[in-house]
This record gives sequence, structure tokens and C-alpha cells, in this order.
Amino acid sequence: MPESDAPAAPTTLLRPLLIWLPPAILLGAAVWLLMAGANVPVFVALNAAAQSLPEHFWSWATALGTGACAYALIAPTLPKHPRLMAAALLTGAFGGIFTHTIKPLLNAARPAAVLAADQIHVIGDTLTRNSFPSGHAMTAFAFAATLVFFSQRPGRLALVLLPVAIVVALSRIAVGAHWPLDVLVGAAGGWLSGAAGEAVSRRWLIWQRPAMQAVMATALVIMGASLAFTNLGYPQADLLKWALSALAFVSGLVALREQWAQRAQKVAP
Repeated sequence: MPESDAPAAPTTLLRPLLIWLPPAILLGAAVWLLMAGANVPVFVALNAAAQSLPEHFWSWATALGTGACAYALIAPTLPKHPRLMAAALLTGAFGGIFTHTIKPLLNAARPAAVLAADQIHVIGDTLTRNSFPSGHAMTAFAFAATLVFFSQRPGRLALVLLPVAIVVALSRIAVGAHWPLDVLVGAAGGWLSGAAGEAVSRRWLIWQRPAMQAVMATALVIMGASLAFTNLGYPQADLLKWALSALAFVSGLVALREQWAQRAQKVAP
């Protein structure tokens, strides 16, 4: 078992602080938005300010909040760090339950369904339903948390990954797809999902089995192939999508080849 995939050291003060402080700040901001009635004016201001950056930038940033693209980014780590991929899969399951349970129940209207055309700038497809919470913001913060808590130095990595996750989350306002409230709650749920997924991966050691690692590698191959033909809704990010598709596909094949090589060594006389 790779050293970095061994169970983490005993809990310190930093770990619970990292688990609970970011979602507490995010949910605190969400409560303020509700109490101040600032959800709409903050969206309009941020959406307008975001136009100072190119649409390509926001298209690429928001594409990174797609689950398949996020998995592709960590795909090359599978052979040496199978627990990280297992943690990411668990994180995706927790985050998916969180967002896909709430979205259809509330069926909240998105900004494009509420605001006049001159109040909103839309990039990519125009979305109108299932606004709350933001799945892209959830994904960004979920994968950031998974990597942070998997790391031997979570505090330092959080300083790097949290700003990236924030940009991806803000992109949902920039492209006109989500309200600030959607983004804040989605991000908070994603961070907690990432912490939970990583914690379960340290206790549920099914990822150690070669068969499970082969399943994860096969899933990457299939996901990479399908991602190339998936419409993300942001044509300006197609180049990024194809690059990540190739990364996931090739990483899955490499992991499978290593699995076959290890099996061949075990059966060799």
C-alpha cells in the first residue's frame, strides 16, 4: 500500500478547523444574503463585474465544475494513489445525493427565468430551472476538500485549492446560471461532502483490492470516452473538455496496463 494512501495521522486541531470553518463562513454569508434581501442585487453586480474578463475564461472555469472534468484532473493519480480516486468517488456520491435531492424538490427558478434581458449576461446555454443549490460549486469545493484532507499538508493545500474552487463557484454567477445563494450553499455542501468522502475512504478499505482498482480504471476509460461527446453547454470550453477527456481515457488505460502487469508477475513461475 502506498505510504500516502495509508490512514491519516490522528486528528489535530487543524483538521476539524478545516472541516467546519469554510462551510460555516459560506453558510453565514448565505444567511446574510437572505436576511438582507441581497441575493438579486449581489447577483446583478457580480454578473456585470464578471464581464471584465473574457467569456473563454469563465467558460473554462465553469467547465471545471463538471463532475467528469473534475475526475479527469485526478485520473493520473490512480496507479499510485488509489485511495484518492476512491475518496473522490465517495465524495461524488455524497455530493450527488445532496444536490439531486434538493434540486427537484425546490425546482427554484434560475436568474435567466426571473431577470430582464438587460439585467443579466448569459454565457453558454440559457438555464431556467433547478437553480438551488449549485452543482458546479458543490463539485468544485467537494474535490478541493477531498484533495485537501487527503494531503499530508492540508493547510498549505487549502491555501492553493480554495481560491481555485472560489473562481469555479463564481463562474456560475458569471455565466448567468446561478444565484449567489445557490453558489454559497452548494459550496458548503460540497466541502462537507469532500471531507466525508475522504474520511470514509480511510475506513472502508475496498480500494485496496486489485479488482476495485481495475473497476476504477475501467470507469475512467469509459468516462473519458463519453466526455468527448458530452455537451457541457459551453462551446468555448470544448478544447478543455477534449483535453480532459483524453487525460481520463489515457490515465485509465495506463492504470489497467499496470494492473495487468502486476497480475502477470504474480502468476509467473
